[in-house]
Amino acid sequence: MKAILLPLLALGVLSAGCGKAPTEAAGDAARVLTVRAVPATARTFERRLTVQGTLEAETFANVAARADGNLDALWVDEGDPVTAGETELFQVDPVQRENARTIARQDLAVAKASQTVAEASALKTEAEARKARLDFERFERLHQDGKVSLGEFEAADVARAQAEAGLAVAKAQVDLARRQVKQAEAGLAIAEKNLADARAIAPISGVVSARLAEPGEQMSVGKTVLRIEDLSRVEAAAFLPAQYYPDVVPGATTFRLAVGGRPAGEHTVTTRSPVINPVLRTFEIKGRLQNAGELAVPGQMADLTLVFESREGLGVPSAAVLVRGGRPVVFVARDGVAAAREIETGLQNDGWTEILSGLEPGEPVVTEGQTQLHDGMPVDVL
Repeated sequence: MKAILLPLLALGVLSAGCGKAPTEAAGDAARVLTVRAVPATARTFERRLTVQGTLEAETFANVAARADGNLDALWVDEGDPVTAGETELFQVDPVQRENARTIARQDLAVAKASQTVAEASALKTEAEARKARLDFERFERLHQDGKVSLGEFEAADVARAQAEAGLAVAKAQVDLARRQVKQAEAGLAIAEKNLADARAIAPISGVVSARLAEPGEQMSVGKTVLRIEDLSRVEAAAFLPAQYYPDVVPGATTFRLAVGGRPAGEHTVTTRSPVINPVLRTFEIKGRLQNAGELAVPGQMADLTLVFESREGLGVPSAAVLVRGGRPVVFVARDGVAAAREIETGLQNDGWTEILSGLEPGEPVVTEGQTQLHDGMPVDVL
C-alpha cells in the first residue's frame, strides 16, 4: 500500500506546479509599467570645451634693478598708482655714481681746454708755416736772379721745412685733443647712464601689484624689485589640447567666462599661440575681457567655455537614451504602449542629447522607467 501511495503523491505535486506557471506568465504579460515622458523638443546645441585658466593684466612690467649696489630707497608700495615716465620707484646706491659723474665732467672740461689750446697753437703754427713758404718762394726767385746767395736761399728752405714739420706736429696735437674730448664725452655719457640706472622710473602706468624687495637689500642687475600691472585691461589665458588648434580662430571664437562659479560675460579669443608645445601637446589662448566688472581681477582662476559651433536641433534628456544591441535607442510612449526607436545622436549639452534621426518633434520619450522597458510593453504615462 505504501508503494502505491508515494507515486500518487508525487504526481499530485507535479500537477499543482504545472498549473501555476501559466498564471504567472499571463500576469507578466499583462503588467503595466508606470513611466514619465517628455516630448522631443527643439533646442540649441553647442560643440564646446570648458577649461580652467587664469586672469592676468594684459599689460604689466617687472621692474628690475639696472645697477649693482644697496637698495637705497623705495618710494612706492603695493596698491600705489604710478604714471609712466613720471613716478620715481626706487634708487640703488647713487653716491658712487654721482661722484663718477662729477669726475667725468671734470675730465671733459680739461679735455676741452686742452683742445682749445691745441687749436690756438695750431693756428699760430699754420700762420708761421705760411710765412715760411712765402719767404722760401721769394728767396728762390731772388736766388735765380742772383740777388741772394746760395746760403741765404738754403736757410730759407730749412726754415720752411721746420715750419711745416711744426705744423704737422700741431695738427697731430689737435687731433689728439679732439679724440680726448670724444673719449671724455663718452665717459660722461656712461657716467650719466650709470647714474640714471640707479634710479628707476615707472615704465608703464598702472598699480604696483607686488613689492619684492626692501630698502637695505643688496641689488644685482636684473633682480626684480616691483611688479606693475595695468588693471584697466585684463585678459583670460588658458591652455587647450592640441586637437582643438584648428577650431580656435582669433577674433571669431568666443568663450563664456565664469569666476568662482559666477558668470562673467561672453568674450572673444584675441590671440592663439603660433605653435603647439611638442611635449605637453597644448597651446595657449588669450582673450581680452569686456565688461567683466569686479570679477576681472588678475590672479583669479576662471573657467572658460569655448564655443566652436552652435546649432538648432531636436533634443531629448540624455537619461532617455539607452544602448540596446550596441545601438542607441529611446522608448516612445504612445497609446499605452512603449515602442523602441533606434536613433542617431549628435551633440550633448547640459543633460540633453541631440537627435539627428529616428524621432519627430513632439513625440513623448520615456525619461523615467525606461531601463525596465522592452518593445511593445504596456505603459501608463504620468
